[in-house]
Amino acid sequence: MRALDRIRNKYNNRDAGKKSYFDFTLLAVVVLLVCFGFIMIYSASAYQANLKFGNSMYFLNKQGLASALGFVLMTVLIFIPPVVYRKIPSWIFIAAAFLAMALLLVPGIHISSHGATRWVKLGPLPQFEPVELVKLLVIMYYARVITRKQKNMDTWPGLMLPLLPLGALGIFIYFVSKNMSSALIVMLIPVLMITIVAKDRKKIYIIWAAVIALAALAIGGIVLLDHFSQGEATSISFRFGRVLAWLHPEKYSADEGFQVLQALYAIGSGGLFGKGLGESVVKIGDISEAQNDMIFSIVCEELGIFGAACIIFLFGLLIHRLFVIAGNTRDLFNAMLVIGILCHFSIQVVLNIAVVTNSVPNTGVSLPFISAGGTSVLLFLAEIGIALAVGRTIQIDRR
Repeated sequence: MRALDRIRNKYNNRDAGKKSYFDFTLLAVVVLLVCFGFIMIYSASAYQANLKFGNSMYFLNKQGLASALGFVLMTVLIFIPPVVYRKIPSWIFIAAAFLAMALLLVPGIHISSHGATRWVKLGPLPQFEPVELVKLLVIMYYARVITRKQKNMDTWPGLMLPLLPLGALGIFIYFVSKNMSSALIVMLIPVLMITIVAKDRKKIYIIWAAVIALAALAIGGIVLLDHFSQGEATSISFRFGRVLAWLHPEKYSADEGFQVLQALYAIGSGGLFGKGLGESVVKIGDISEAQNDMIFSIVCEELGIFGAACIIFLFGLLIHRLFVIAGNTRDLFNAMLVIGILCHFSIQVVLNIAVVTNSVPNTGVSLPFISAGGTSVLLFLAEIGIALAVGRTIQIDRR
């Protein structure tokens, strides 16, 4: 502890006559989002929770416990100087990520649902999703790699070599979990981090053009396969069926398109100010586990476009405050930590809303702080704690 105190004092008091900055706005936004999440989780899940568990507050209680632990962890992380993470060798982060996902290969402790293996249950401990921890480990790993290799980021080897461990990790995540969305998010975060820091924009544009072209070819191939299979989504793979349901949800309304259509009905029926809190119809049974990935549709149905706009505004403000912290810290490693966290939040928010509005194929992506999920809220709060710790390294004039 004394060594940690010496590091903290040296790091936070470099300039005489100055004090450490603390972003109270970011903290307030996070508290608002968590509290709003409690309200919407209870509203979306109370009916089904009472039917299944005899307790309408079942899911709310689980989220409340995870959030309480998350705020404790966030508070601890606020007072840990980010320089501590910089001293950890890069390989430890990536090795820990592989080991975390390897837990899903251990018989008897993994839990499968909806065709994916996401959760691990160790004895009396609550179940958790290893991939949520992997996202944070990947952010820390690439913050170190980018900081050390920044001078080579304008060369093709400098851009592509750091992505090799990422590709291997993404393949491993999909292999052990069959969870495409998690593998996609884990790979997108570092790519966005490198996109932000790289100076040679031409190479970045080429990389993204290649990614978009591959995605377009994949979708085109699925459309052709649909044509030759005479439009039967059940005759092809589950994931192909989701893409076809995205293109023609009404055509597959009995299976893959059902959830998306119900979400669109909920959004459309909410109007400007919604039906009122607790008055959602689709949560009764049309949308399975409405408190999870599709909770944004319940927000739209009960609180209307106005409520949805307020949530989007809060997320926009959260991302803006992370930009402020990243832009004002003196250390590149600290900046990359916050940029990675910023990318993670941005990807999850955009993908979740895009799925609910059928802008992209349906895939399981939670809405930060709003969707039910203990591991998710715990790790998101941990990331906020790290961002606030970076903010404390910023020196401002004493007033």
